[in-house]
Amino acid sequence: MLIVLGIVVLFIIVIYAVSTIEKNTETQQSQNQSIKLQWNIDLNSGFLLAQKSNKLVFVDFYADWCGYCKELDENTYTDTYVQQRLAQKYVLVKINVDQNPDLASKYKVYGLPTLVILDANGNEIKRQEGYVTPSELLNII
Repeated sequence: MLIVLGIVVLFIIVIYAVSTIEKNTETQQSQNQSIKLQWNIDLNSGFLLAQKSNKLVFVDFYADWCGYCKELDENTYTDTYVQQRLAQKYVLVKINVDQNPDLASKYKVYGLPTLVILDANGNEIKRQEGYVTPSELLNII
């Protein structure tokens, strides 16, 4: 009888340990999930959203042929911490300079990628030209 009781207690302890491990794994997975960044392609719409949400505007000037622009998309914008910070503080806008040369000229974009942080009225606050790693971008934003 004592052996049976010991087996039952051991069985209960194992079940409890397994369920605790599963809950911790689920919590870690939910914390590591990427945020899908919502990019606008119209700068004026970005300004309106920024005014309504009291956020700044983060503009990524890029071109389809730009290798460093693709690296930014694949390596930097996929970082969980970068995604969280961008989603919390900014309205995001991507401007293709080949399709919008007037905006590239207005914001003095001479190299790609160029990242520009603007207030909701279009005034430049900060600028970064060239590729940046996730940690470098986190220091900027």
